[in-house]
Amino acid sequence: MELLLRFLLLCGVADFTRGLSITTPEQMIEKAKGETAYLPCKFTLGPEDQGPLDIEWLLSPADNQKVDQVIILYSGDKIYDDYYQDLKGRVHFTSNDLKSGDASINVTNLQLSDIGTYQCKVKKAPGVGNKKIQLTVLEKTCLLPRAVRPLPEATSAAITHPWDPCPRPTWKDIPRLSTTRCQAKTWNVLLRVRRSHPPR
Repeated sequence: MELLLRFLLLCGVADFTRGLSITTPEQMIEKAKGETAYLPCKFTLGPEDQGPLDIEWLLSPADNQKVDQVIILYSGDKIYDDYYQDLKGRVHFTSNDLKSGDASINVTNLQLSDIGTYQCKVKKAPGVGNKKIQLTVLEKTCLLPRAVRPLPEATSAAITHPWDPCPRPTWKDIPRLSTTRCQAKTWNVLLRVRRSHPPR
């Protein structure tokens, strides 16, 4: 019984003195090329975390040959966002008051080269926390409405260019309008007449 009480007391003390922790769970995010990705990173501090606040975002590119890169940093009440040339001008903290517990960032105008694992590191001595987010950037595509009954002359005559992944439809891609029963009946009669009186 005495051992159990000591164990509970230790657990209570541990919970009470728990320091910095990042509350955002690790996750995977998918966005299309050209869009903006919101990468969340929210944290809470413990009463003993009295040191200066440092926030660091790292990128581990999808290419394993490349080393981890610092993409944005908050230290000494200043923001440094010119570490990584490929993301320069496209990565920003979403909060104006990082000390409030929000270290989230936005990555704008996404490119395929932005694919990788992003890691948020928060330090406020003696507390340290980090979380990872997997970001996937997808190529944009255009989905054309599928014709219910395409015209006989319809072909895959779409104009495409290397810089435009979306096919441009021509007039041949316009779907045939749906017909009423009356129109269908009229067409059947005309076909029968034409078959019974072939042209000379």
